[in-house]
Amino acid sequence: MSATHDVTSRSIDDHLSQVLHLARRSISQGARLRDSVGCVLATDVRAQRQLPPFDNSAMDGFLVHAADLTGAGPWTFPVAGDIPAGSSPISVPFGSAVRIMTGAPVPPGDGLIVVPVEDTNIDRGPTPLPSQVVVHYADKARDHIRRAGDATAIGDLVAQAGNRIDSGTLAAFISMGIETVDVFRAPVVAVISTGEELVETALDTTETQIADSNRPMIAALADANGAHKVLEFHAGDSEEAFRSVLDQASRRADIVITSGGISEGAFDVVRAVTSTSSAMWFGPVAQRPGAPQGAGEWNGAALLCLPGNPVAAFSSFHLYGAPLIRTAGGRPAPQSVLSRPSLSATVAPDFPRPHRPVPLVVPVRLSFEGGTAAATPFTTRGPGSHLVGALVDTQGLAIVPPGHTGDQVTVLLTHT
Repeated sequence: MSATHDVTSRSIDDHLSQVLHLARRSISQGARLRDSVGCVLATDVRAQRQLPPFDNSAMDGFLVHAADLTGAGPWTFPVAGDIPAGSSPISVPFGSAVRIMTGAPVPPGDGLIVVPVEDTNIDRGPTPLPSQVVVHYADKARDHIRRAGDATAIGDLVAQAGNRIDSGTLAAFISMGIETVDVFRAPVVAVISTGEELVETALDTTETQIADSNRPMIAALADANGAHKVLEFHAGDSEEAFRSVLDQASRRADIVITSGGISEGAFDVVRAVTSTSSAMWFGPVAQRPGAPQGAGEWNGAALLCLPGNPVAAFSSFHLYGAPLIRTAGGRPAPQSVLSRPSLSATVAPDFPRPHRPVPLVVPVRLSFEGGTAAATPFTTRGPGSHLVGALVDTQGLAIVPPGHTGDQVTVLLTHT
C-alpha cells in the first residue's frame, strides 16, 4: 500500500481537521504542580484548603468592638496591642483598640470591626505602636474582615479539565493546598529540514547554498506553542539518509514536522520515502502560498509535512502545526482555523488580493490606533513565499478569500 495522493484540493479547514486527527494525548498523573506550569489539566481540581484559611483583616487599621462606637464620635480608645501579619491573634478588650495589619488574623468573637487607619488620627505607614487612637469615622455596616472560607471552601471546584496552568492558576493552586495535578503531557516535537542546498549558517554557504532558516524557525515556533522538548535534524536529498533520520526522529518524538521535499520533483525526498506508507496523505490545499501539504503517521508518530519555501512553511505551521501541538497537549481541538484567537483588521486598498480562486494567506503586522486594528502586509513585493527576510515582527496571518475587495480582513493571531 502507498500513500494517498489526492489531486482534489482540500480546503484549509478540511486539512486542519485531518491533521488534528493525528493528535495523540497521554496523561501524567500526580505531576508536581511547579513542574506542570504551561500544561493542560486532564482532570478537575478541587480545593484542599479553604480561602481565606482564617478570619483576617482586609485593611491596615484598628480592631474595635462595634458596641463601643456609641454616639456620633469621634471616639478615643487606649491601644491594647498589635497584630502584625503572620502573628497569632490577641483578644480585644472592650473599650480598647488593637492595631492590625492587612492579612493579619482576627481573633474569634462577634461584633469586631476594623477601622481603616485613614479614618483615625494615626499616620499611615510604619509608626510606633501608639498608646491611644482617635477614631474619626466608623461604618459599622462594614467590618473589613475577610471570613475563613468566604472565597473557597474545601472541596470546591477550582479548575476544570482542559484549563491550562498559567501563573494565576499556579498561585490559586498553591493557596488552596494543591501540590500535585493530573495533566496532559506536552508532546516532544522533532523538526527535520531537507535539502542538500541547506547549511547551518550563512557563513558556511557556497555560491549555490543557503542558510537553513526553516529548521530553527519551526523549532522556535514549536517551543512557543507548547512542545515539551524540540529535537532538530537535517537530511540531504538521499532517500536512504532521510529515511534513517526520519526513523530516528519518529522513535524519539510524538510529532515530527518536516519542511521541503513534498512536491513532485526529482529530489523531493520526503514524499518519495513516506509515500510507501498507506498512513500518509499528500496533495494540494486550497491556499497560497503553501498549496503542497502532507500529513500522516510514521512509526506511530504524527508526521506533518510542510512546504520548503520559508514563508509558506511559516504560514503553514501556524495553520496546522500550532493547533496539532496544542491539541496533543490537551487543548480543545479547534473546529476551524478561525476558531482560534483572531480579529478583523482594516487594510489599505493595495493590500494583496488572491489572483487565483483560493484563499491568500498573508503574514501581517498589526497596529492599534483609537481602538481599531489595522493590518499591513509583511512585504510590499507581493505574496512571495521565499521572502523570509520580511517576516520580522509579524503578528498574524490575514486569510483573504477569493474575490475579496473590502477594507477589512480577518487576521489569525500568531502571538497568543
